[in-house]
Amino acid sequence: MLDYVDRAATGNGPLDGVSVAVKELIAIGGHTLSANSDVPLPETWRHPVDDAPIVAALRANGAHVVGTTTTHEFAWGITTYDRGRRVDNPVMPGRIAGGSSGGSAESVALGEADLGIGTDTGGSVRIPAAWCHLVGWKFGEGLISMDGVLPLALGLDHVGLLARSPELLLRAADALGVESVDYVPAIVVPPAEFLARSDPAAVAIVFDTVRLLTGALNVEESTASDMPPPEQMLACFSLLQGPAVVRAHRDVIGTWPSQRRHYPDYIVDRLNGAEARDDQELALGRHLQADIRARLNTILERSIMVLPATGCAPPSIDSPNEAVIGDQRHDLRDVVMTNTVPANVSGLPAVTVPFRSGGEEFGVQLLGPAGSDRLLLELAASVMSAHAS
Repeated sequence: MLDYVDRAATGNGPLDGVSVAVKELIAIGGHTLSANSDVPLPETWRHPVDDAPIVAALRANGAHVVGTTTTHEFAWGITTYDRGRRVDNPVMPGRIAGGSSGGSAESVALGEADLGIGTDTGGSVRIPAAWCHLVGWKFGEGLISMDGVLPLALGLDHVGLLARSPELLLRAADALGVESVDYVPAIVVPPAEFLARSDPAAVAIVFDTVRLLTGALNVEESTASDMPPPEQMLACFSLLQGPAVVRAHRDVIGTWPSQRRHYPDYIVDRLNGAEARDDQELALGRHLQADIRARLNTILERSIMVLPATGCAPPSIDSPNEAVIGDQRHDLRDVVMTNTVPANVSGLPAVTVPFRSGGEEFGVQLLGPAGSDRLLLELAASVMSAHAS
């Protein structure tokens, strides 16, 4: 639930009257930042003096902050269902909300706030948006400064917003000065082997969305045959994330390893494992990233890719780390992050659109080239309008 904070708008603009909930690892000047952790944070992080740029920008354009929301501890997880406060799914009782921005999704879905600010390192805005029937926008790299945002993995972290409609996110885009593009995009889909890890219902939603978009834009679809394979995506993310988290906690936050005893065992194990990696492994991760970025930039030149938002329905609170597809159980991260990490490794913008099928929440994801944030939101509005009718 929302931890209430009252910060009035500092100006007027496209977001006049809009209420905002802020993930609890994003600075609100004068309010305690916790990251849902017992690890003692340095004073400069624990009690920020100034708003993070994303908070300041929204307030300057008419929005008022109404509270902070629960994160998976340090944002290092996709369930918001581990140590510390947990978040249940407000639209699917008995299921997790997803994470790590699960609290922001919960607050928006419950109507406690109009907009939710989150962070997205490997899908942490898009996952809870898809599972809580919201629109989730992961900003493209460089759209706004990450200052004042407690980092998880330097170089992979992005800010994002959640809302019940793309129209409100378009108003936020106006507030941030995000412009559209001057071309009609082509529509591409991943190859069959990329989609094979996802629930068939999630894949069907992808092709439903492709039909809607190609019809609306009067363009043909094509298959991204040169799409980097899922194994390369996940290997790259793994090789890059661990060392980036170590750098964040050691050099930026300043709590590792001095506060090791306060960290949960699973994070200690992850950090120890990351520290044990040699320079050759990190170099391999960067090589894979360069290849992924080059290939996706080529595929997505004036094109939008449609792919699953998560690839599965939200897991049960009893088995929060398992994806159930048919009668099979899979590791949740293997299924979900196949679909989400391409946007983080590449730094490209992505938007998830809510879709329900067979009583389950799946969502669909639109991935676009650099600078296409607004176009993705416009296409999301078109998809939701067509689907509703």
